Amino acid sequence: MAFVATALPSALSAQDRETKPKEEQAESKKQNKKRKKKEVVAIADFTQGFSVRSGGRINPVVRTPEQDSLEVAELSRLIDSLIVARNTIPAEDTTALRSMQLNIDSLTSRRVEIMPAVADTLPAVDSLAADTLPKQRYNWLFRDSLSFGLTTAASVVLPGFAQLYEEKYWKIPLEYAMVGLPAWGAFHQNKIYQGYKAEFDKMAASGASQEERTPVQTKMLKHKSYRTLFMGAAAASFMGFLVDGIVNFPSPDISDIQRATTLSLVCPGAGQVYNGSYWKVPIVVVGMASMVYVIDWNQRGYSRFKLAYDLATDGDDTTIGEFPNTSEESLRSIKNSYRRNRDLAIIGTVAVYLVQVADAHIDAHMQAYDISNNLSMKIEPQIIPTVGADGITYNYGMGMTVNF
Repeated sequence: MAFVATALPSALSAQDRETKPKEEQAESKKQNKKRKKKEVVAIADFTQGFSVRSGGRINPVVRTPEQDSLEVAELSRLIDSLIVARNTIPAEDTTALRSMQLNIDSLTSRRVEIMPAVADTLPAVDSLAADTLPKQRYNWLFRDSLSFGLTTAASVVLPGFAQLYEEKYWKIPLEYAMVGLPAWGAFHQNKIYQGYKAEFDKMAASGASQEERTPVQTKMLKHKSYRTLFMGAAAASFMGFLVDGIVNFPSPDISDIQRATTLSLVCPGAGQVYNGSYWKVPIVVVGMASMVYVIDWNQRGYSRFKLAYDLATDGDDTTIGEFPNTSEESLRSIKNSYRRNRDLAIIGTVAVYLVQVADAHIDAHMQAYDISNNLSMKIEPQIIPTVGADGITYNYGMGMTVNF
């Protein structure tokens, strides 16, 4: 009995020692579960838009190689999925491409941070991106540092600058030939026109009859028309190469809105063509051409009656104007009327120009809006994998997608 009484307290003490670690283990498991619920790491939500959600992460004090390998494997899977998703995005959607690439770079950096040895796999990721993302250019003259606006402005002052920046060197001599030759033709025809105009003005001032002045006036107007055609050809070639530089500018940061607006600024109607609104182009062209014609018509009338008014008021009886039977007051009134109409036409031309710029800008904005009948909200269950300290867990929830 004495032995039993002595052994009983020893057995109870040993039982307490065995029970205590079990209770500590249970408590430790409870703490791990609570910590795991709080942990959130970068995860991929494969819904429309292919966005990546990010949150705070509580790093455990001690990580095992198995945990690192497991997380690296999960990150690699997410990176591969995002690369596949990125390759399905159209090349024109530069904003979505850049956003997707930023997500891929973020996950790749996290993967290298966990296990630097996986850096050897990065060239494979870069090769997958090579066909989708634009490449940086570093040559003897330019880097990818010139802005879109600066390049366009430089092309206005220095024709061919945009083609030089884009490395389309063969276009530069073609541009100078297509702009220079008509410009030289306009200069030559203007010289002839000015000679006939001076002769016509001299005949008008000396009181020559209309029959005597008609041959000179006909030649004068003919060479003036040639000058106008050559000037139009030179201007059209110049604007054409400006449009070429804007459309082919090598940058993913330029949106369709910027291109359409800039095109309409340098060439009226080009923004509407870029937006696909071809039916608006005749309206813009006819509007601009009509206003230019009205300006030219009133300018010619103003010049005629100004000359007649100046001859009538110079105090010299030997100088006779084109309208000798018209009073000075009437000549002054008609002259001022033509000048007023010319100024109004100039204001109208500026108004038409600004309206077509605004139309191209707004139309380009509207291209991005979904105006289809698929305006809906969809709610569906989702399973989101989460990498935690103890491995991968799957969270269950509801996802909502709104199309508008």
